[in-house]
Amino acid sequence: MIQNAENIKEKEHRHISSYKEHFSTLMALLLLTVITVAISVFGADLRTMSVFTALLIATVKVIVVSYYFMHLKYDKKIYTWLVMIVAILFISFAVLTIIEYLNR
Repeated sequence: MIQNAENIKEKEHRHISSYKEHFSTLMALLLLTVITVAISVFGADLRTMSVFTALLIATVKVIVVSYYFMHLKYDKKIYTWLVMIVAILFISFAVLTIIEYLNR
């Protein structure tokens, strides 16, 4: 029983995020939110590209949140690759949908 507890402690590693890291993540998310609002308010001439741009920015925000707040930064790299594959698939399907919509 004691050996099992020691093995768990050896495998467990802690990470502490700095205030600078949290603040920079907050600033990045706020900047992306301001850009999204600016595109939705002032980018009405872009037609379908404003929707694509908003979805692209939302995808970047999801990646930032998952990387820092879901601790993908400290997890195994396979989880990061899986999230990136999902994001790439989402972007590719969004692009294909826009291309199909523009060719009607």
